[in-house]
Amino acid sequence: MRIKQESSEEAREYIRQRLIEYNVGQLPEEAKSNKETATFTVRDDTGDIIGGITCMYYWQHLYIDFLWVEKSMRKEGIGAKLLAEAENFAKQKGARLIKLDSFSFQAPAFYQKYGYAVFGKVEDHPVGCTQYYLMKKL
Repeated sequence: MRIKQESSEEAREYIRQRLIEYNVGQLPEEAKSNKETATFTVRDDTGDIIGGITCMYYWQHLYIDFLWVEKSMRKEGIGAKLLAEAENFAKQKGARLIKLDSFSFQAPAFYQKYGYAVFGKVEDHPVGCTQYYLMKKL
């Protein structure tokens, strides 16, 4: 037996799939569901994306990966509309909760304004910042 550092996507995917198989085997039937990703975008009159949210539904919850709005369009309600769209998607799927993380230099207060609660944080990561973990029960 030997341990070797690898950078192949094939090895990474093999390990990932083995863990997923194990995890799914531990879940109650009602928690088992196919993973589904969703992306919602807002485009301007020229077709350029000025905002978007990406998320993934699995195990009876929605995980929000990214929420971004063009700097010049912030404070116009676009982020709130995108978040609401993701929440509606989660409800349609039967999600019990929504999870996400946000750094102190991003928008944790924005999410808290819409009912998300901090359930964990890592201070001084990266240095001088805090990473917040938030969730909202549906």
